[in-house]
Amino acid sequence: MYKASKPAAVGLGFALVLLTGCGQGNSGDQGDGSKIVLGNYLHNSIAWPSTIAIEQGFFKKEGLDVKPLAAKSGPELAAQLIGGSTQIAAVSPDNIIPAIQQKQPVTLLPPYGRLDMVLLAPKSGHITNVKQLAGKRVGVVSRGSAVEKYAQEVLKANGVDPGSVTFVAVGGAVTQEPALRNNTVDAVVGSSSTYFTLASHGLDLVPFSDALAGGAGDLSRDGLQVLWATTKGYKAKHPGTVGKFCRAMDSAVKWINDDANKAAGVKSLSKLLGLRADAAGRLWDKVHQSYITSTDAAAWKTNVKFSTGKPDAVPFDVIDNSCGQ
Repeated sequence: MYKASKPAAVGLGFALVLLTGCGQGNSGDQGDGSKIVLGNYLHNSIAWPSTIAIEQGFFKKEGLDVKPLAAKSGPELAAQLIGGSTQIAAVSPDNIIPAIQQKQPVTLLPPYGRLDMVLLAPKSGHITNVKQLAGKRVGVVSRGSAVEKYAQEVLKANGVDPGSVTFVAVGGAVTQEPALRNNTVDAVVGSSSTYFTLASHGLDLVPFSDALAGGAGDLSRDGLQVLWATTKGYKAKHPGTVGKFCRAMDSAVKWINDDANKAAGVKSLSKLLGLRADAAGRLWDKVHQSYITSTDAAAWKTNVKFSTGKPDAVPFDVIDNSCGQ
């Protein structure tokens, strides 16, 4: 795997130190067994099943009082969980796998969101495939992030030296838009929601190397973008609560997977992301089958390798596929 730039590597080290410090004697085991503070991404569709579980009453049906606590980044979500500010949290493999590798006491839970990353270039730039990115500038959320790793992987798979590409930290969709409009970068790495958000703002974009559409090899087949985590301490103290959470989330995924719920799902996405109904409808069509309720050891190795460079760095037994059954 490719090394993060020095600032990103320092940031990751700081995050792991923070996690280690917060985890001492805490383990996130607060709560009375019916109330959950749920760590979640801010205005992001990758953690959408939890939004549906709230909106459709699936948590309430299980007797749970779930309060979302939004975070701006994956490291922040992981730190909140280990520190005990949340009892369960949405996490991304590239943040939680290194934390587990550093012996943090975390258990991973279903459901899982399949990897949703795509390269986007303005149609005016005449870039339509990865091979044309040699010598170009590619915008990523931050240097050394999972989106940069993704770009590096697809570049290498297509015979392009990642070293021939200049990666530029441009942040999320809000700041990617001016970077594209002002020609600061020639392309960006985003998600499906990034694409539909920018397109709804009038940017004429060409998507390529789309993970959900099969454009990323093993990562398209096995890659995960989001899963859920709790600490071993909280799970040991409240196994019934964790089981109820998983059952509610399983109901949410089944609801999202069902085409009959498109109208309500589009309304939910529109509200969550601030999209017009037509853009939210296209996003529904793209992502509503991208959530799954189980994974396997082979797929897990792909994610561990993507996050750490070593497929066996974190064992499969950190995942509780049977949660809620």
